[in-house]
Amino acid sequence: MNKVNKINTSPKKISVTDLPKKKQLGFMSCIIVVVGACIGAGIFFKNGSILSNVHSIVLSIACWLIAAVGVIAMALCLAEIVSGQKQQSNLGIAAWVKTFNTRFLYNSCKNFIAYIYTPIILVALAYFFVQAICIGVDWYPPWWGIMLIALGILGWFFFTSGLSVRFFNIQNWVIMAVKFIPILFAIVIGYICVGMGNHIPNPWTDPSKPTDNPTPLFDQLSVVCGIFASIPAIFFAFNGFTYPANLTKDMREPKKLPLTMTIGLILVTVIYVGISVSMLISSGDGAVTGLKEWLTQHHLAWLYTVIYVLIAIGILSVINGTVTTSVKIYEDLITGKEIILSRKFTDIQNRFGERPLSGVLYGFILTFIFFVLCTLIGVFFSNLGGYQGFDTQTAGIFSFNDIVSNWDVLFIYIFIGIAILGCLINRKTNKVKVTKSKIFVPAAWISLILLGASILYLLVSVFGNIGLVASYVANHKYDDSTKQFDDILSVGLLAIMLFIYVVITFVPSWITKRRLARSKA
Repeated sequence: MNKVNKINTSPKKISVTDLPKKKQLGFMSCIIVVVGACIGAGIFFKNGSILSNVHSIVLSIACWLIAAVGVIAMALCLAEIVSGQKQQSNLGIAAWVKTFNTRFLYNSCKNFIAYIYTPIILVALAYFFVQAICIGVDWYPPWWGIMLIALGILGWFFFTSGLSVRFFNIQNWVIMAVKFIPILFAIVIGYICVGMGNHIPNPWTDPSKPTDNPTPLFDQLSVVCGIFASIPAIFFAFNGFTYPANLTKDMREPKKLPLTMTIGLILVTVIYVGISVSMLISSGDGAVTGLKEWLTQHHLAWLYTVIYVLIAIGILSVINGTVTTSVKIYEDLITGKEIILSRKFTDIQNRFGERPLSGVLYGFILTFIFFVLCTLIGVFFSNLGGYQGFDTQTAGIFSFNDIVSNWDVLFIYIFIGIAILGCLINRKTNKVKVTKSKIFVPAAWISLILLGASILYLLVSVFGNIGLVASYVANHKYDDSTKQFDDILSVGLLAIMLFIYVVITFVPSWITKRRLARSKA
C-alpha cells in the first residue's frame, strides 16, 4: 500500500516581519527627518552657554563651525559603513557597531540605546518643550503640573507617530512648516535689532562676563578650556542626525541614507550659523533671553512670547522623530529576542500586523519608568536651581535632566566613533566586504580626532572639577554657601551619573561575555 503524505492545511502563523510594508519615506522626507531631529532647543539654549565659555563672538562662531565639520565628517563615513551591512536594519548605530566591532561592544551599544539613551532623551525633550512654553507665556505652574504636561506630550507621540510611519511623516512635515517660522525669524531678528540701534558687543571680548571669579570651574579657567567645553555642547545640538538610519525599512531608497544625512547636516549647519550670528550680535547673552528687555522697551514683548512658543513647537519635531525611531529599534530587538521580556511582547507583535504595538508599549513603559525616576530625583535635588521664575522643585527637575541628557548624547557619539574606528580597521583586515569610499579615511580621522579630544576633555574636566571644588572648600574660598553647595552637588552628580552610565552600558555585556567564555571552557 502506498503511503500517503499528509498535507498540513492549518494556516501558517505570519510574523509582522514577514508582511510586506509600504515605503513611506521618500528622499526629501528623510532630509526633513534630519533637519527636524537636529533643530530643536539646542541652538537656542546652547548658544548662550557657548558665549559664556569663550567670551567672544568670533570664537563662538568658530566653535559651531568646528563641531559641524566633525559631525558632517561622521555622516560622510556612513557611505562605507552602511555598505557593509548584509541586510536592512532599524537598529541604526547598534547595527553599525555589530557589523564592524566585537559582540561585546555591540551588546553594550544595544543596552545603552535601549535602556538608557532612548528613555532619558525623550524625558529631557518633553521637559525642554514645557520649559520653552512656560518661559514664552510667562506661566510657571507647580512641578507636578509641568510633569503631567510633559507626560501627556510623550503619550500623544507614542500612540500616534509611534504606531504609524505615515502619521509620523505627516506630523513631521506639518511641524517643520511651523518650525521654520522661528528659524527664519531668529536669523533676521539680530540684524533688525542692530538696524534699530541695539548694542553690538565687541566681536572679540564680552566685557559683561566676569573674569575675576575666585572659584572658577574647569570650563572657566581659560578660553582654551572654554573652546573644548563648547564643542561637546554643540554636538548636543546636532544630536538626532542618525535618525533616518533607524527607518531604513521604511525608506524608498535606503542606499541614499548617507546622502540624505550629509545634505541634511549641511542645511542644519547653515541654519545654525545664521541663528548663532544673529543672536550674538543682538543679544547680550547670545540667547533669546537676551532680547527680552530690548523687545519690551520697544513694545514688542509679544514677539518674545511668539519666539518661545514656536521654539517649543520645534522641539515637538525632535520628540516626533525620537519616538518613531525608538519604536523601530524596540521592534527589531523584540523580533531578535535581544531585549529583556522579548518573549512577553512577541505575541503582541505578531497579533497586530504592521502596527508596531509591541514597540510602542515597550518604549512607553520604559520611558514612563525613567520619567518618574528623573522627575523624583530632580525634585529631591531641588537646590540645583538656576531657572528664574520656576519653583525650586521644577528647577531641580530641569537641572537634573540637563546633566543626564548631556551624558546621553556623549555616549551615543562614542558609539558612532566606535563604529567608524571599526570600519577604519576593516580597511586593513577586510573582514567585512564594503564599497570603499575615497573620502572615508580623511573623514574618519577628522571625526575621530574631534570626538576623541572632546571625550578626553570632558573626562578630565569632570574629575578636575572635583579636585577644584575640594580645594576651594578646604581653603575656604567660597564667599557664598549656596554656590558652594551647588558646585559640590553638580560636580558630584556628574561623576555619579558617569559611573552609572558606564556600569549599565558595559557591565551586563561583560558578564555575558564571561559566561560564554566559561561555557566554552
